[in-house]
Amino acid sequence: MVDDAAVRDDLRRQIRARLAEKRLPSLDGVSKSHRGTGRPCIVCRRAIGPTEVERELDGVGAVLIAHEVCYVL
Repeated sequence: MVDDAAVRDDLRRQIRARLAEKRLPSLDGVSKSHRGTGRPCIVCRRAIGPTEVERELDGVGAVLIAHEVCYVL
């Protein structure tokens, strides 16, 4: 999904900006990884395909879905 260093750096900048503007929630909770379900990643907004790993984070009143790679950024 995010292979290029420049793409990862740009995505990190976007994540920091969205967190600062409260457009991307910051949640602590229980997470689990599984095969992608086609749902959109909350970080990069792209669909998570069945050949990719999807990270699901259950927070207070919300479930967030992200590519495993995006989650660790």
